[in-house]
Amino acid sequence: MEIREIFDVELIAPLHNFVFGQDFPYESYNKKKALYPVYIYAYFDNERIIGYSIIIDEQEKKNLYAWYGGLIPKYQGNGITIKFFDIMVNRARDMNYNSVTLATTNCRPHMIRLAIKYGFDIYDLKKRDYGEGNKIYFVYKLLPESAVSIDIYPNNHKIKEVELEKILVKSYKNNCKKIVITNIKSIEDADIVEYCIRYCNSFVHKPSITVNTTLEIINIMVSNYNN
Repeated sequence: MEIREIFDVELIAPLHNFVFGQDFPYESYNKKKALYPVYIYAYFDNERIIGYSIIIDEQEKKNLYAWYGGLIPKYQGNGITIKFFDIMVNRARDMNYNSVTLATTNCRPHMIRLAIKYGFDIYDLKKRDYGEGNKIYFVYKLLPESAVSIDIYPNNHKIKEVELEKILVKSYKNNCKKIVITNIKSIEDADIVEYCIRYCNSFVHKPSITVNTTLEIINIMVSNYNN
């Protein structure tokens, strides 16, 4: 499966009808296109279109907004939406933009989970008593790459998992590409290293992990994670 930019909205209109059970919103699309640059991406299985996404280029905000998209249900869960997120984020980075945004509803929990796992934050919620339910707005801020150092014994007390989780979540939001774990005193500290590895494995884009220790078992754990 692959994702390609296309330039003819008619290519994805039949799929919209199939996925959503209604005609493509030409009126809204044309209004958007009159105000902003619009980019269309189609998802292909061989040469069959199985999904699409439409991006609105909000130039004044330096933001790309994933306005509309659909995917044939049987293809959900195969990673292609994450691949689209990567394409959108990379395009925004190339344009020197500040963020990418998207919206979904509480009737689409799979999209909510994907957005949160990728690193999007909820920034707005509009309650509705009709249609597909509450509309949830997400933002992914484009930050420069960073690194973080984690001291296992800050203030001479072993770090707790809940404190470590806060550091890891914040580092992920800050586009952390490298984590260095320091102040490992004994094999008993392997539990903190293992927790860090397990937590980072849940990220879509995993940072590398480095440890300052001569303990072989911990070095093997980290080597297996990085590979």
